[in-house]
Amino acid sequence: MAGSIQRISAMGVTFLLGYLVLALPNQIGALARVSEWWPPLELPLLLMALWGLPHRVTRLLSPLLAIVLVLLALLKMADMVALQAYWRIFDPISDWRLLGPGWNVFSGTVGADKAWLVAAALVVALLLILAIMVAGWSLLARQTAPDRPAGQRKWLWGMASGLLLVSVVGSIWDDAPRPAKSSRLIVEHVIQSRQNLRDLADLKEHARQDPVAQTPPTEHLFTGLKGHDVLFVFIESYGRTALEDERYAGVMRSRMAAIDNELGQAGFGARSAWLASPTVGGQSWLAHATLQSGLWINSQRRYNWLMGTDRVSLARLFKRAGWRTMAVEPALTREWLANRYFQFDKVYDARNLGYAGEPFNWITMPDQYTYAALQKLELSRRHRAPIMAEIATLTSHAPWTPIPPLVDWAQVGDGRIFNQWANAGDSPDRVWQDSERVRTQYLKSVDYALETLASFVAHYGNDHLVVIAMGDHQPASLITGEGASMDVPVHVMTWDSRVLDQFGRWGWRPGMLPGQDSAHWGMDALRQRLVEGFGSP
Repeated sequence: MAGSIQRISAMGVTFLLGYLVLALPNQIGALARVSEWWPPLELPLLLMALWGLPHRVTRLLSPLLAIVLVLLALLKMADMVALQAYWRIFDPISDWRLLGPGWNVFSGTVGADKAWLVAAALVVALLLILAIMVAGWSLLARQTAPDRPAGQRKWLWGMASGLLLVSVVGSIWDDAPRPAKSSRLIVEHVIQSRQNLRDLADLKEHARQDPVAQTPPTEHLFTGLKGHDVLFVFIESYGRTALEDERYAGVMRSRMAAIDNELGQAGFGARSAWLASPTVGGQSWLAHATLQSGLWINSQRRYNWLMGTDRVSLARLFKRAGWRTMAVEPALTREWLANRYFQFDKVYDARNLGYAGEPFNWITMPDQYTYAALQKLELSRRHRAPIMAEIATLTSHAPWTPIPPLVDWAQVGDGRIFNQWANAGDSPDRVWQDSERVRTQYLKSVDYALETLASFVAHYGNDHLVVIAMGDHQPASLITGEGASMDVPVHVMTWDSRVLDQFGRWGWRPGMLPGQDSAHWGMDALRQRLVEGFGSP
């Protein structure tokens, strides 16, 4: 009797788990919609297949089915994360490379101990579910064997037929989901993967046509920028939403007005516009690669391909024209293999920027120290070649807490002054329990990032400095809400009126606040524009 109860329980749990996996939507926002949980068409069809096939076949099919359902559940959960963070479905072929960066952010947000606990719990839960389903589907498959009572077989087939009818009838209603949505999801992933391959083939063909690479270096390349230090600054998670969403716009517009005033007093002018970023919510390296290559690098697959090509990077173009080039990447803690493609003369990272302070959770150092280190190590040197640098700032990266104040530049030193704020305020796991507090911290971090950049330019800048600062991508939909664009602001700051006039001719609006009528380019267009606009005819 006890054995029968255990078998019935195992089959019941397996049936329920199968229903949950097949009915589970792949979007977080759909979890609360009742219509999404209508009985999926695949469930009765799977039962009929198990009961209609020979037992020797179902003995092999049952454990395989359990494995497929667990993988399907993982795929749907991965889609939830990807759609929430990157506004697209998960790409199993290339997105596995995001596990490392994702783990860094997650553990930095909730704490390493909690992160490992969550990971262990997830692994145990998946293994337990797999074990239950392997045993349960095997038991279900045997319930209609010839040695089973005829009444039992008839009842089970009737149940499966009724469930099939309910699933089909439900799909007729306008407010109910279409049938076999899990199967359609798998097909969607296959189609998307094939489309990615076709798009990559088109990109390869486009990449062969690169007139910029043939520009003579000394006579024509960047002659309009000769003698200038040119800094390309990526401001983490700084998107169009920060300037236009009513939850942030008031603070940010005040900040932009203050920056315009500060820059003006220091002799600088500014022009601003919009760029369409190839990514959203993360994968900043895709934006960096898009700027550098002049190609639309909007996926890890495209990035991996680019790293193996001889496409001339923006850094290499500046190097040809006589600049000393460098990448300032405070997030990097190990050798940067991608520089085999970019070919910067020097890479500054968390290991050699000289920061002696404590990290701010996952953030290795605050932005002010990054700028101060660049000034000390390179910009302050005399009798040097002009510098072209790509700088990737970090403070406005999630988890957006804690955020230090701006200190006097003379006090930055080796960064230990920031220790007093490294563990101040609420911890990330506490902040992230409340979406409103997360948005508040996001706003504070972007405000800090812009304040610090402007202070650096005003304090250390001279008539040889040109700064082109842009967001790398919009933040995740938790910050932007649904339906936001993938645009980011871009600003140029310099003393040189000729440089400002060139950007003005392109439709960049005066000041730090781009308008609806400001120029709007793809981030991949900037490389070509700079070569054409600042080169000799």
